[in-house]
Amino acid sequence: MSRARAAAALLLLLAGAPAGAEELIRVLVKVAPRTVEELRLEDYVAGVVAGEMPASFPPEALKAQAVAARSYALTRKLEAQAANRRWDIATGVLAQVYAAGQASPAARAAVAATEGEVLVLGMEPVEAYFHAACGGRTEGGLAALGRDLSYLSPVECGRCDDAPGVRWKVKVAASEVGKVTGLGGAATDARIVSRSPSGRAERLELARGRTKVVVAATDLRQRLGFSRLPSLAFEVRLEGGALVFEGRGRGHGAGLCQWGAAGLAREGKTYREILLHYYPGTDVVRMY
Repeated sequence: MSRARAAAALLLLLAGAPAGAEELIRVLVKVAPRTVEELRLEDYVAGVVAGEMPASFPPEALKAQAVAARSYALTRKLEAQAANRRWDIATGVLAQVYAAGQASPAARAAVAATEGEVLVLGMEPVEAYFHAACGGRTEGGLAALGRDLSYLSPVECGRCDDAPGVRWKVKVAASEVGKVTGLGGAATDARIVSRSPSGRAERLELARGRTKVVVAATDLRQRLGFSRLPSLAFEVRLEGGALVFEGRGRGHGAGLCQWGAAGLAREGKTYREILLHYYPGTDVVRMY
């Protein structure tokens, strides 16, 4: 089944579900041995809100997170149906952090207030990616994730300056950088040769003497570790046998900025206004 047909089938299913029917989702909670848990989508979303946002965040920010998490989960369900997969969504930072059984009252209230609401484009759920803090401006979907989606366009934020660790500096041994990039020895120079439209590093040239390699910044971040190199909004220099990365932001930068959402909520913005700011051209509808 194609993704388009799966989307149409899911929308018909949701629209035709009897009152009080529960939408379910199959969560891959463990890879080995493979363990899949089927639960109510709303319970799953509450676990994601608890895993992704502090309960102390303003209610409107938590509601925005709930709608984003629900929307993303439905896109994974569509993908699973199209691929005839036995589970819909994984857990963790590469999917959505799901805190099973740890939903706070604040998380459950955000889910209840937005029950069944989904972010859509043309009545199809959108891939509502999100990240911790953009550092001032979000990233485009193509540069951040290889997803050229109109609603993942860079937007101004400027509300996440108080996020923990939003400004950071990381030192990595030149020998380690040389190893993970295939230089065959310690790097002796590094420079950013291209940047994305938002100003984040796109490609880096690394050298060991006359030997040079060009690597995608996204690949370098993955090889070094996503938590170790918090974002691609950085400058780099060689200093005392190490490469020093100095930057801002945390996460891939596309879609909803979680700390920015909290800032907008404190300014009085509603969750719908927050969502439409970070996902331009979309709309929020109740699907079930």
